Amino acid sequence: MARRSWGVTPGIAAARSGAAVLHVHARTREGEATQEPGLYREIADAIRAETPDVVFNFTTGGSEGITEDERLRSLEASPEIASLDVGSMNFGEGVFVNSPAFVRRAAEEMRARGILPELECFEAGMVAAAAGLVPGFFQLVLGVPGGAPARVDTLCHLASLLPEGAVWAATAVGREHFRIMAVTLALDGHVRTGLEDVAFTVRGVHARSNAELVQRAVAMAEAVGRPVASPAETREILGL
Repeated sequence: MARRSWGVTPGIAAARSGAAVLHVHARTREGEATQEPGLYREIADAIRAETPDVVFNFTTGGSEGITEDERLRSLEASPEIASLDVGSMNFGEGVFVNSPAFVRRAAEEMRARGILPELECFEAGMVAAAAGLVPGFFQLVLGVPGGAPARVDTLCHLASLLPEGAVWAATAVGREHFRIMAVTLALDGHVRTGLEDVAFTVRGVHARSNAELVQRAVAMAEAVGRPVASPAETREILGL
């Protein structure tokens, strides 16, 4: 029960608030990041018991110091989508290494398992690299220290580099999160939100939960005439 209230209930609440896809970074009972497939299955099963249609996206980013083999273990839990960081970069004070060989290996394993790669692109060179890995779902991530800045002109430039007909989404880490979300919706992209990317709803006001951030995204999408997709519609959009 402790694990359920700590790690699963927020996912259920986010799905009930309108999130069609849940991006999962599993943690042990002690709070340590893990790629253990059994724990990913446990999390997914508990959430599906309450929200059976939601789409799962499991991370392969892993955590500092783990091997490439360990990073890919989450794929054994059979998500419909898995994140794939398509290049190396300075990430804050560290270096996030994703060699071309690892990226190809991860993409091939995802295809073999019938998992759609979420091609995470943190700067323009990664968009170009990801174009060679399609089919995939492009995720433009702005505002990470060491990556592309969270600016409207940067978003428009990255979007212009995408292959014709690509399905894509964007997010901004930090205070530009909602402004970039609004522009992404105007450009016919999709959006992601959550405490991984933004901790505040407005200046000085902490977000209380992922569900609250999802509700804000839903309201923005509806305000510009782009109501959120259901999980079934999302599967159709992504070709799952």
